[in-house]
Amino acid sequence: MAHHPPPQAARFDELFAAYSAQIFAYCRMRSRSVVDAEDALAEVFLVAWRRLDDIPGGDAARAWLYATARRVTANQLRSARRSASLLERVSVWRDDRAAYDFADTDETSELVHEGLKRLKPIDREVLLLAEWEQLSSVEIATVTGCSDTAARGRLHRARRRFREAFEYVSARRMQAAMAHSLDLTDSLTLAGEALGEIHD
Repeated sequence: MAHHPPPQAARFDELFAAYSAQIFAYCRMRSRSVVDAEDALAEVFLVAWRRLDDIPGGDAARAWLYATARRVTANQLRSARRSASLLERVSVWRDDRAAYDFADTDETSELVHEGLKRLKPIDREVLLLAEWEQLSSVEIATVTGCSDTAARGRLHRARRRFREAFEYVSARRMQAAMAHSLDLTDSLTLAGEALGEIHD
């Protein structure tokens, strides 16, 4: 006779198989290290197991897990800040890393990261939830604890601000490249003049 797992265990296994990779990527984005992200993932699914009856069915389960991951990683970062303050007796700990420090390092990715770093945390979060995690505005509303209308408004503003930030950092990069090119041209000109004087 075939043995079937209890309904709760079966549903938990389905949730883990369907969403653990996505939730880990989200935790990694909001954590200081891979180890912290793994700890956060374990905590998220521990909460999920304990509150399995509270998790909605269908696609809404994904938003529930993202919202839980958001709270877990926020608590994790608050704890890290308190520890840093206590042990090092310095000002408030801050994380200046790019949103995905393991992303590609080509020029476009660098510009994207620089643009993201110029955004406010809430703008950066809703933009990454929409563009990277592919969450709908309804799911973003669940994750961030606001209405669907507010989530749509935040996402619209975040996209506009990111475009402005990206254009700014792109222009700065181009100006720096042009300045470097001019400096190189001037150096070559001076070197040529010096060689000409030697030959004369």
